[in-house]
Amino acid sequence: MKPIRLLLATLCYLPVVSAQTNYHLQVVTNQNQPAANLSVRFVESTTFERIENKTNASGVLDLVFDHGELWIGSIGEMNNCLWVESRGKGTASSHITYDLEVWERENRILPDRSTIVFKKTPQKYPSMPRPDAAHCALKIVVASRENKPQANVPVSLTCFALAEQFTGTTNASGECIFLVPNKNDYEIDVADINSMDWADFGDESMARTAFLTYEKKAFTEKKEGKYTVQILPSGIKPSSSHATVDLTIRKGGYPIANEPVYLKSVGSSIKYKGKTDASGKVVFMLPLKTKYVVDFTFQRDASVLDLSRMKGFATMGKTINYIPDPRLENIESFIPRVKDLVALDVNDFVTAQYPSSDNEVDLFLKWGNKFNASSKEAVLEVGFKVNAKNKKAFVPKNLLLVIDVSGSMSNDNRLELLKNTLIELIGRMSSQDRIGIVAFDDQVYKPLPSQFITNKTAICDIIRALQPMGGTTISIGFEEGLKQLEANKKPNMVNRLILLSDGYGGDEPELSVNLAKTYAAKGLQISAIGVGYDYNAALLEQLATIGGGTLQMAGDPSHYNQAFLKTFDGIIDPIGTDVKLEILFNDQIVYRQLLGYQNAKVNAGKVTVDIDHLFPGLQKMALVKMDIIHSTPAIEQQKVLARLTYTDPVSKKQKVVEKELSPEWSTATGLLDMTLDMNHKRMMAVAIVNQSMKLMAEKFTSGDKAGAEKAAKEGVTQIQKLFPQAIPGDLKGLFEKLEEYVSVFEQLRTEP
Repeated sequence: MKPIRLLLATLCYLPVVSAQTNYHLQVVTNQNQPAANLSVRFVESTTFERIENKTNASGVLDLVFDHGELWIGSIGEMNNCLWVESRGKGTASSHITYDLEVWERENRILPDRSTIVFKKTPQKYPSMPRPDAAHCALKIVVASRENKPQANVPVSLTCFALAEQFTGTTNASGECIFLVPNKNDYEIDVADINSMDWADFGDESMARTAFLTYEKKAFTEKKEGKYTVQILPSGIKPSSSHATVDLTIRKGGYPIANEPVYLKSVGSSIKYKGKTDASGKVVFMLPLKTKYVVDFTFQRDASVLDLSRMKGFATMGKTINYIPDPRLENIESFIPRVKDLVALDVNDFVTAQYPSSDNEVDLFLKWGNKFNASSKEAVLEVGFKVNAKNKKAFVPKNLLLVIDVSGSMSNDNRLELLKNTLIELIGRMSSQDRIGIVAFDDQVYKPLPSQFITNKTAICDIIRALQPMGGTTISIGFEEGLKQLEANKKPNMVNRLILLSDGYGGDEPELSVNLAKTYAAKGLQISAIGVGYDYNAALLEQLATIGGGTLQMAGDPSHYNQAFLKTFDGIIDPIGTDVKLEILFNDQIVYRQLLGYQNAKVNAGKVTVDIDHLFPGLQKMALVKMDIIHSTPAIEQQKVLARLTYTDPVSKKQKVVEKELSPEWSTATGLLDMTLDMNHKRMMAVAIVNQSMKLMAEKFTSGDKAGAEKAAKEGVTQIQKLFPQAIPGDLKGLFEKLEEYVSVFEQLRTEP
């Protein structure tokens, strides 16, 4: 087990007379020796000014910050480990142990707990048990800041790898003892604070003790539906475990009274609800180590409350402007019309990887079931993978990324995962490529003016400094990006803007459409990546079409990498054009449905799909659902053939790849279960959503509200049957969107 805490970081902010922040940094090694000559870089979070220094022989760096608001710093490879506010007068200091392994563990992006069904394993050991070959012992001691033992406090060890939570309660001495499997990583949860600390065990069996500071709540809470409502005494003060968060809500420039305020915890299902007083204020006591997104009745993701780095007795005050979303105020306009829908690509949700080979392209076939005399239906997986490299000469790229950094980008750690993808993208680019970044919420920011990629470290530091902030005004960021790209347009490069947003903002969509038309006429290319499952597909698709680019969907943050790399690879010349996939059947195996492609053409005994191009690394999977006619052992002779044909863009010759697969007969009697793996279930779930959304939109457009509600409800039910315990994280947003439509229809039914 690694030590519970090797990294010590303290930030003290003390008022002084000078109008500047005097900052002192001390960096030591694991052996508590000075960490000399380490690179220390700071980036200001709004202007993105970057400064770089090194620690001296004593591991010390002294700086003066006399401008800016928040400076985000990195030490060596420990990125974003320093946060220095320079908004007023004061001094600040940090004492850091440079340990990259511990830092990465401290800042690991954890799975969303609401998507996991944990096995609960209660434990109650009166004394420390002896570890054995397969288990380690851990004693957790919980005390107040005054070192008073905290009895009867719930404690749990959460293991994501095992999907198991080991639970216990502190005794009179504030101790809670566990015996858990070794070779696993554990999050230490105390009461309502998830991941207060962590404990990782390797192969070696051992016994350890962890000391945690926790204050019991000095207030009460009650549940109202899915929300927690807090009853706070007047003048409540922060504790070592909960921050006092004082919000002022303004609408139209004035404080708004009796307005509901909703907070949702990022990475869990915890939600809070409060209401503003006569002066527009509302106070919450929120667990530390977490980010929260603020919602209002008619506005989602209005702001972000970041308590993830706060320690000690913390307070936060913030004024938030409530700008109602017209789609939510007029609830009927919230329901999409058929013309607004874009079918989801099931391959965006497939996590399986086909093996590589020396072949240019490989085909893969796999039955989802065996056959016997009772068989009435079957499922066939059909996939292909492109192994070949790009055949044409390298063409340098001139990319301008326009990134939405509004409050919604805090949801599901969207921005953090996006930043990781951008850093990977920078790693793939060469010094002959150019990159520029424009960010926007309700203001425009210029983190990275368009430039050749000569200093990847500096570019990545600036990307890491991006933070989610306020509302959304797309046109201002879009226009600034287009201006920068035009000013740096190169005739021998691919000049492309990539817009990443949900497409909804406080400005008129026509502003962005007219900008796209103007700059596309000047030879600029535009691609878009839609964020979330409710992105404005109509607008983003229009912008991409006008700009001669592509629209990719990244509903779940885990899809950012796929969406960006698809867009990036779309700039590269294909290894195959005029691509067709054919699947040939027979009289006993009859085609019923194809999941994975929208443009299937069906003829007698054959289904054909047109595919745009074959790019290096491209992988696609489809499921074919079929009916079985008079199943007998002779069906094993009825082979299914898949054929992929394409034209080599260099030789202009047509190439053909084929694969055959025979059904497998079983002597078992009775109906045989479909052996659907997780990827097959994911594909079916996406197909259910596509069908439900289409039917819902058609019914609603025709005036059949009852039929539209039924379509949404049936979609929810079918997905719950596929995943009876927990919806996978990358499908959670789709499921919640259908549930939201169901609630909208219920509201429409109850309105007078």
